[in-house]
Amino acid sequence: MKDRLEELKNHINHGRVPSEMDDTLMFDNHAFEKTETNPIEKFLQEVAELSLALAELEGLSQLTDKKQQGVLCCTAEESVFKEKNELHVIIIKASFASQAQLIQPQLSTIQAQAGHRLYYRDIINHHYACETQNMVRLKEKMVRQAELAGVKLQEEDLEKLVANPVPPQMVGCDLDVLNAKQGLALAEVCQRQLLDLEYHISELHSVFFQVEMFVSGQHELLDSIEYNILHTQDYVEQSNETVKKALKCKRQSSFLMVVSTVSGLCACCTCLSCITRPVH
Repeated sequence: MKDRLEELKNHINHGRVPSEMDDTLMFDNHAFEKTETNPIEKFLQEVAELSLALAELEGLSQLTDKKQQGVLCCTAEESVFKEKNELHVIIIKASFASQAQLIQPQLSTIQAQAGHRLYYRDIINHHYACETQNMVRLKEKMVRQAELAGVKLQEEDLEKLVANPVPPQMVGCDLDVLNAKQGLALAEVCQRQLLDLEYHISELHSVFFQVEMFVSGQHELLDSIEYNILHTQDYVEQSNETVKKALKCKRQSSFLMVVSTVSGLCACCTCLSCITRPVH
């Protein structure tokens, strides 16, 4: 076989890069040629990967159950605080859910392997059975601790405490925290009621203000009516005085007319006497 090392060095020394080499320096290595995967090998590889995934899923389920058992068994204040602040349970549950979602499509593609599907179903059923059992035990434990502490928990409060990702223990400052939360809820309710009352008072104040404006407007109208009545009374009094003067003047004029009439008659009588007097 011809040694190509010297030839390669000469090409590099002359400033040529390996990509610019002649076709004579390039050849295919049949050992690294990509061959088509055998269907049986592909199937076995999928089965092996699925078995590993199921084993990992079962391990996550067991680890979750172990962590929850540790939370239920905590009694000392230090251990309770440690378990409450440990978030591995949440991470493990999330990993279990995501891993289960990834495995389920793989099971549907392998129709011939019913055993894996049964194994997967058993793992899921066992996991959720343990979850349900732990939730029931946790409720019972919290109810017992609340009874020992003299605290009466409502069903709604119990559901909220159980639904908490890190369930609190009814020891130490947890009771104070629970009482503080209940007091805060009552304070918020009272605050909302006070805000509603303030809103209704403001509305009532606006109504009273409108009534006051209406009454003030009516008062001005009443003042105007009173002024017109007084002015009318003055005018009536003036009219009465004028009528009295007119009647007085009328009586005087009637008397003068009578006097003048009588005087005229007297004058006429004098003239007639003069006319009828005999001539001597």
